[in-house]
Amino acid sequence: MRFLIVGFSSIVARRALPALLQLPDVESIDIASRRPLERTSLPDNWSGKIYDDYREAISNSQAEVVYVSLVNSLHEEWVAIALRSEKHVIVDKPAFLSLAAAVQLIEIATKNDLCLAEAVVFSYHPQIAALEKLSSETGGTTRLIATFTIPPLHIDNFRNHPELGGGSLWDLGPYAAAASRLFFGSLPEKLTCNVVSNHPETNVDTGFSVLASYNGGRSYVGQFGFDTEYQNWLTFIGPGIAVTADRIFTAPPNLENQLEVSRNSQKSRVPVKAGDSFELFFRSVISAIDGRSWSGLAEDLMYDARMLDRMRVSARAS
Repeated sequence: MRFLIVGFSSIVARRALPALLQLPDVESIDIASRRPLERTSLPDNWSGKIYDDYREAISNSQAEVVYVSLVNSLHEEWVAIALRSEKHVIVDKPAFLSLAAAVQLIEIATKNDLCLAEAVVFSYHPQIAALEKLSSETGGTTRLIATFTIPPLHIDNFRNHPELGGGSLWDLGPYAAAASRLFFGSLPEKLTCNVVSNHPETNVDTGFSVLASYNGGRSYVGQFGFDTEYQNWLTFIGPGIAVTADRIFTAPPNLENQLEVSRNSQKSRVPVKAGDSFELFFRSVISAIDGRSWSGLAEDLMYDARMLDRMRVSARAS
């Protein structure tokens, strides 16, 4: 399968491209970048073409799959162009900056019999499967607590600029939404989301909290932002069990994590094998395209878009 990467972002250079190069099913990887890009700056085992124009790349590349990795405000435009060029599409999170855009682009993908997937890759790491197994074995998740906060970003980072789709709700909101999807499956009955900090220069939201309640007395509390000391963990609590996973949202490929488990007040650790979330995600998408069974990827994108829309509506009202 042939890929075209539109936008040579930091996450592409650090994680996505190395992951794609590990996959035997990937024949070539074309790259479209508006910044100068030399072959000598790419891995030795990379093969493909370099384009300096996104539209030309989508028109001329022989790729079956386009991976859009641009600033958030450009996702909608270039995903639409790629879909209308009859190519399957993967798009960085957040996929789109409105629920209406998500609905429209899923409709375009469905009409053209194409896959559209959002790269919320942490959910493909082995530790998520281990957490879900522990939860299901012990009666399910009753309480979910998630925290993902990082120190302030440089002013030049696009996440600090609202006109580029920046802000913590857009950049970190997909993690909050996906955690809800993975552990509860259905959208919450009640949801409150509050912006708790803003950038002193651009006024973009830099931190938010979310509180959600679900049927059966279940609840979710989350703290997300780029305004504090680094924190990256998730805890689920259920009948007779509590489990905490560190580095849950951005586990390095070589991290052999250990889940901290408490069962009836007895502490233990459960090892989890290392895994490259990007590689596992791409494998899943390629398998879905090969099997023409990508409806689950579209459903995940739509759940997260609906959850994020509700979070933003609540935040605006507070």
